[in-house]
Amino acid sequence: MQNALDSRAARWLGIVAVGFLAACLATLALNLYTPPRDLAQLLPTRTPTRRPPPTITPVAYPPTPALVLSDTLRVAKNFPEARGVKLPYGYQDNAYLVTPPLDPGFARALNQTFVERDYLNLSVNARAAPTPASANIEYGILFWHGEDEQGRERFLAFTVNTQSEFRLLAFEPVTATVDGANVYQVAEVISATVSSAIAIDGTTNLLRVDAHPRRLLAYVNDELVIDTDAKIINEWRLRRDWDGRVGVIALTMDEPGAAARFTQFDIYADNQEP
Repeated sequence: MQNALDSRAARWLGIVAVGFLAACLATLALNLYTPPRDLAQLLPTRTPTRRPPPTITPVAYPPTPALVLSDTLRVAKNFPEARGVKLPYGYQDNAYLVTPPLDPGFARALNQTFVERDYLNLSVNARAAPTPASANIEYGILFWHGEDEQGRERFLAFTVNTQSEFRLLAFEPVTATVDGANVYQVAEVISATVSSAIAIDGTTNLLRVDAHPRRLLAYVNDELVIDTDAKIINEWRLRRDWDGRVGVIALTMDEPGAAARFTQFDIYADNQEP
């Protein structure tokens, strides 16, 4: 009886073993004949990471102060008039012409009515272009003017030229070997840079300078070309001889017969700290 039971159990074990081996062989054969899946299907599916979009901090530009003077430069009013004397500037043909001599290479004219040390925020707009027959010339806006007890001047100037370049210049007096001579040294605060915003076909350019404490912005035809917080900007304003006067300037480009024509000059200013 016991032998019969053992024989039956052995038989069932053999059947199970044979069935298991048959299943393994069938699975192996199926894997051999089944094409492999794409690698992308084998990679685990990850939960997408949610990243917030980057936050762009807007640049806070100083507001434009109130308009204090607007001059179309058609009549002798706010700038010096060269009548009866030979000066490199003066009113002519409904404009204000500045004709720089080869020596010293530039001419400047200061607005005669705007002289205030209290103005801190200052914006100046000017419309200007070379005269039709002018040689190559550089011209622009003079600002943050100062004059010491000896009458020696210093000022900054934002200029453009007929080679599509703009730059920011610092004019400072140097000791002259001839008594009474006012000799300048000129340094580039912002070097000459080409800009497509500058019209060189004789069209009038709109120049603008926003001269704020610790920051200076300059535009050509409403396009921002300079935005600087260079150390010289605030140091210049804090000088004891700073008098707040502004004006126009033209420089030769080593050619005779250069002249610039200014047709608008507007001053925006206030005496409030930003």
